[in-house]
Order: sequence, then structure tokens, then C-alpha cells
Amino acid sequence: MSETVFRIQDADGRGPFKPGFSSQWVEIRADHQNLKSWLDEFGPIQNELLVGEYAACGCKTIAQLKRWFTKAEYKRLRRLGYNAMRIEVGRILAESEIQCVFGSAHPLNKNTKIVRLY
Repeated sequence: MSETVFRIQDADGRGPFKPGFSSQWVEIRADHQNLKSWLDEFGPIQNELLVGEYAACGCKTIAQLKRWFTKAEYKRLRRLGYNAMRIEVGRILAESEIQCVFGSAHPLNKNTKIVRLY
């Protein structure tokens, strides 16, 4: 059985929250304190990964994804080679109102489809 998640990623399956990269696209916003990293929100959830499993964070809905990325931020990310993607993953490791952490037997650039965010 698979789960569907949504996330922003490049062609390699890498998300935009890479060290030093956020300064190229993030806007100053009053709600940033509400957007916690998965480690801050769930703790060491990576310890639940299976051998050979890929893991990342995403959102269960497009509405959640829009909370993370404004229209202007997404426009910048598109110019930098990122897209909103629907991904079929193996399982959800943790989930909250703003995000989920998932595990997948496939690389994050497989089983994907570009979706419209805005």
C-alpha cells in the first residue's frame, strides 16, 4: 500500500531547504516560527527508517504545502529548477497539521508527478 504526499523538489528529488540555499528564495514572513523543521517537531524519527529506505518531509495536502511556500517563493523556486510534486511513497513515519515525514523504497525522484501549486 502507498501513501500520497506533496513536496517541492528538484529533478534529483532534493528539497529546497539545503544549507545556504534558502537565502535565494525565502521571503521574510511573520509565520516562519510556525514552520518547524521535522527534527524540531518529531524528534529523531529517522531512527524508524528501514534499511535502504529514502526519507524526506512533505505535506499530505496542497493546502499544507501552500503554508510552507508563498506564491512569490514558489515562482523563484520554479526559476531555480524546483516543482511541486505529488509523490507515491511507502509509508508515513510522522504527521502533524503542517507536515509529514515519509519513507520510500524508491529514490525521491521516482513515482512523481508535477502538480499545480498556484
